Amino acid sequence: MRDPGQLKSLRTLINRSGSHLETLQLEASIQAKRAQIVESLLPSELKNEVATGDLNCGLLTLYVVQAGLATRLRFEECNLIDALRSDPLFRGIRRIQCRVRSRHHEQKTVVTKTIQPNTKAGSSIQEFAETLADEELKRHFQQLAARVSGNQLPDQT
Repeated sequence: MRDPGQLKSLRTLINRSGSHLETLQLEASIQAKRAQIVESLLPSELKNEVATGDLNCGLLTLYVVQAGLATRLRFEECNLIDALRSDPLFRGIRRIQCRVRSRHHEQKTVVTKTIQPNTKAGSSIQEFAETLADEELKRHFQQLAARVSGNQLPDQT
């Protein structure tokens, strides 16, 4: 027998009847089956370009990576709905909406420009910084001079 303070295994928690995890597992398996069914009905060139979303109040959401694909799917809407109505997982389907959403690995990445060290510009900025009376402003210009010239300030090493 298990000690009351002992932790339950994850499998025990998932397989416990009536638990929230069991409900979540069931919903995930339904979503996966729906995605397979939708994918099987799509033309071959669209199979890897469409992700299936929720079916709420008769509205099925499909996610695509480009607006052109959404337009193309809108022309297929009637045929898809007719094919999906016979499946119990799509009971009550009336419409399909297409949403454009880029894939995670295709999201725009921020390109950082690397500054090529320029000692002449750095020394010019440093000379200007020496003429400033405001210590805070002087410190910022010295940091800028160090970055431009490729040298680090003594406190950054």
